Amino acid sequence: MNFNNRILNQKVSILFIDDFNISDWDDLSQVKNIYKSLFLKGDTLFFSFRREENLTDGEELKKLRAKILDTFNNEGEYIILRQLDDTRFDSIARIVINDNTYNFLFDIWKYFYSCTFFVPSKDLTLSDYGNFQKKNRFEDKANEKLLDHHFADVTCIKGLGGDNMIISYNSDYELPKF
Repeated sequence: MNFNNRILNQKVSILFIDDFNISDWDDLSQVKNIYKSLFLKGDTLFFSFRREENLTDGEELKKLRAKILDTFNNEGEYIILRQLDDTRFDSIARIVINDNTYNFLFDIWKYFYSCTFFVPSKDLTLSDYGNFQKKNRFEDKANEKLLDHHFADVTCIKGLGGDNMIISYNSDYELPKF
């Protein structure tokens, strides 16, 4: 697992975490510790998703779809913003973090092709976030616009292929040591 810091602009910095495999116990454990250091139990997490992953086995996708939707429906909220068919869609969600959430994030990682998650600022509602996503059409490089609007201090983005993660954060935010 490699860690590389970059500055996107004067206000936003990025930490790239490359070359990991969530099927490997050591990598999974390290990523889980990163989640736990960024997102505390009791915090609310907001998500944005784009379509099903096409690298995950079809049968596993069906099981993950049922589990993920059930979890969001029972413990949070899931809203489809735009849907082309069963596998291609844009959606958002929210959930309050509990002991199971850190493992649940790996189900999300396997199921969705693209996902972003973050603890929103106190003023941001899920409805406001949905409007933000509709306006920006999920075109927000490294969540720069999200951070510039002070909707969050730090965000996580699943990198394409699922073997990397991008942590974007306001330059005045101090990331925990990983």
